Amino acid sequence: MFQLKTILEVVYSVGDMEKAKHFFCDYGGLGIVGEYETDRTVLNFWNLDAGATASEKLVRFENHTAGSLRLIKYQNTAQEYIRSSQKPWDTGGIMDINLRVPEVAKTFNEIRDLGFHGLSDPLLQEMGPFKLYDILMQGYDDIIIAFTHRVQPPLELPDGYKIPSHVYNSSLTVKSLKDSQDFYVNTLGFSLLNEYEVKKDSPIENMFGIPMNMITDVTCKANIFSLDGTRDVMFQVCEFEGVEGKDFSKLAIPPNRGLLLYRCNVENVSAYYDSLIEKGIKIHQPIQELSIEPYGKVNCFALLSPDGVWWEFLETKT
Repeated sequence: MFQLKTILEVVYSVGDMEKAKHFFCDYGGLGIVGEYETDRTVLNFWNLDAGATASEKLVRFENHTAGSLRLIKYQNTAQEYIRSSQKPWDTGGIMDINLRVPEVAKTFNEIRDLGFHGLSDPLLQEMGPFKLYDILMQGYDDIIIAFTHRVQPPLELPDGYKIPSHVYNSSLTVKSLKDSQDFYVNTLGFSLLNEYEVKKDSPIENMFGIPMNMITDVTCKANIFSLDGTRDVMFQVCEFEGVEGKDFSKLAIPPNRGLLLYRCNVENVSAYYDSLIEKGIKIHQPIQELSIEPYGKVNCFALLSPDGVWWEFLETKT
């Protein structure tokens, strides 16, 4: 038997390692677990040329292992942007990561000086059972980060941090919410936590940056999933009905720049792999032994979602 555990990491391919480190660590207060050279087994797993190398920094909030962020800088290989000049309704790859902050308006003002810009001003949002202040901000490598402060139900955050948060959520924009739900629930065995939709009934500013004269014709439908059924590390899949964007699904592969892939922890990953093979699931990279610090040697395989999201499943030994 196998057990799906959690999203261990989001891997972020950066153009400037020091700039990204300064934002998440020097500004945000997140800690660097370790600095590593990417092992050749991983580079081969990613189908990179023999001359390609990469360096990494693993970033966490305090001792929260799940929802870590791995910054990776590739050398000696050609790259493209995964979601160049992206809009939230563009499909393919990882649209954003979500981080909690003590006060959205203050974060909004501070990080504009660090080179981020908002798709709107901070807005009070209602998403299913939650009421929160939310802002989508576009930053380095054209990534989007959603900064949130939950109002209802209230959530207390630790003091002393600009970003007191692991990557507790992230968003994928897809062409078909129905197909995605089937893939994540019936194929991969993830848990569906919530379903909701957002539709404005009057021309109004919105967090996605959709023009106000169009917003009443657009419905954002979303499903929220996790591997283990808890809300510690989630991801949400969104379909924007009424607006059509670009498709980046072919670009969400190593070594391209941006939010690159998920790494998920699975107990008895070999049994999970065999179960997917029995279902006839297309595997992108077969299970094999990789060296990934700080976990050591792991068994890992990869597959792609219908919208080109790269998922890695591994079993950690630490």
